[in-house]
Amino acid sequence: MGRYQRKTDRQSWSQESMAGAIQEVLEGNMGYRRASKAYSVPQTTLERKVKEARQKKLSSEAAAVKMLGRYKTVFSEAQEKEFVQHLIHLEERLFGITLSDLRTLAFELAEKKQHSACL
Repeated sequence: MGRYQRKTDRQSWSQESMAGAIQEVLEGNMGYRRASKAYSVPQTTLERKVKEARQKKLSSEAAAVKMLGRYKTVFSEAQEKEFVQHLIHLEERLFGITLSDLRTLAFELAEKKQHSACL
């Protein structure tokens, strides 16, 4: 088997501990430094997530979601599952879909979703 060893400790905190730290700071029970030590989360990340929670009026659980990178997903989990089921249905009916067709279909679906969100 592979013997991969993680080379960094980035995002080694849990979402539950981050949510708890955010909640403590938002309620005013602890400061950033104290909450970061008590819940073992990075202070700068905690500050950024608390700022995001205050600006967007998010709950502590919603603000504590982990993300790597700056890009956000386009489709929700449910939409993605529905899309996969549609593709499986097409495959069962012997509609051959190429990778190019799949990408085009996903792009069109994302465009429609974006336009409906703007209305």
